[in-house]
Order: sequence, then structure tokens, then C-alpha cells
Amino acid sequence: MRFLFGVGAFCLFFAFACSNDGKRDISDYYFPVDELRSGKVYEYDLARGDSSSPEYWYYRSFKLDSGLFLTGTYYDRRFQIGQIVREKIVSSGSQVNEYFLYETDWETERQQQTTAVVEAPDVFPFRVRDSSGVFLFRMKYHPVLDSATTIYIIRNRVFLGEGPAFEFQGAQYPCVRFGLREVIGNESEGALEIEGRGEEWYAKGLGLVYYRKSFGQNAQVQFEYRLKDVFPMSELEKRAAAYYGDE
Repeated sequence: MRFLFGVGAFCLFFAFACSNDGKRDISDYYFPVDELRSGKVYEYDLARGDSSSPEYWYYRSFKLDSGLFLTGTYYDRRFQIGQIVREKIVSSGSQVNEYFLYETDWETERQQQTTAVVEAPDVFPFRVRDSSGVFLFRMKYHPVLDSATTIYIIRNRVFLGEGPAFEFQGAQYPCVRFGLREVIGNESEGALEIEGRGEEWYAKGLGLVYYRKSFGQNAQVQFEYRLKDVFPMSELEKRAAAYYGDE
């Protein structure tokens, strides 16, 4: 009995120590996977100025025997698919499982798919410490129209702690922030690389609601987007039909 009591006490102490390791659980700030079984479109638009250049991400979650997955499909302002990302939701966070990119062959006006090789899969961690730890995503791919070229993307995320509250549809959502450092390179051009920096905000119960990036030594290329709306796929289909019906 004393031995069993001692073992039980040790197990309780070990569990308590693991749950108080100084890390914060931020899983509620990622996309609400359980609510995305039927799919929703996230509309992002320019965060500043009066101009508009929307982009859309259709998120849908599903379960397989191998686990829980979240698929994101990106549509540009012309409602053309640009990429499809499938993430696997694991205990430590979200990790990219598959990544597909699409390019338009202007001779045939058809989109062609290429599959990226994911070398480091981390997208969003569920347990973090303030400003410590780098979460690495790295992939490479061959452009459809230039198969001899290899493009690679390296993206580091660093947790920055609390962000400002995000106002969406009349409600205030608490946020967490991540710092971004990104490198886009071309292996066929030797050391040719473009470096970028930025920031992301994730709102509790919503997911990604704001991001900005700048590239080049003097930040020649900059963009900044925020979440504008969330709606079903049927609404996106209506918008696409109206867009092409006017041409």
C-alpha cells in the first residue's frame, strides 16, 4: 500500500510539473477546427487605404483514420485557385501535411498544379513561451512552367505574446501575435534570396485575422491584410458568378 501510494504521488507530481512547464496553451487562438466541418470562407482585404484587393481562403476540416485535418484553399481576387494546403492537427499544433500550388498557362488559359515538398511542417504551435522558440516551416517546389527551377520558402515564426483586441462584426476578440521572418530563394540562381519580415495576429475563436509583410532591404514590397468577413462557400460562388457574368 505504501509503495502504491508512493507511485501514485509521483505520477501526480509528474503530471503537475508537466502542466506547469511555463508554457501557455494557445490552441483556442487557431482556426476553430470543430466549427469548420461544413467549411467557411475567410475574406481578407487591405488593412489601410480606400482601395480593395480581396483574397479568400476556404477552410474545411475533416477526420480520417490517420487523424484530424484542416484544408485551406486560396482564391485570388479573380476567384482563381492559387494554392491548397492540408494541415494535420496534432497535440503540439498544426503541421502542413500536403501543399499544392497552381499556375496559369497563358497559352492554354488553364491552371496547372504542382506539388511542393514540405521539409519542415510547423505552422501554428499550441504551447508556447513568450518570445522563445522558433517554429519553422520550409518547403520547395518546381514551377510548372519552368521545371528546371527550384523555388524554396523558409518561414520562421516567433511568439510575441498578447496582441491588441480585434474588432469583428461588433465583437472584440483577444489576440496573440507572432513575428515572421521569411526567405524566398531560387536554387538555380545560386545565392539569390529575398528576405522579408512581418507579423501575424490570431484571434481567439477565429484564427488568423491580420498579417503584414515587407520584402527587400528598403521594404520595397509591402502588404497588409485583415479579416473582413466570414461566409459560406455558396456566397463565394455567387460572387464569382457575378464577376465573370459582367465580363
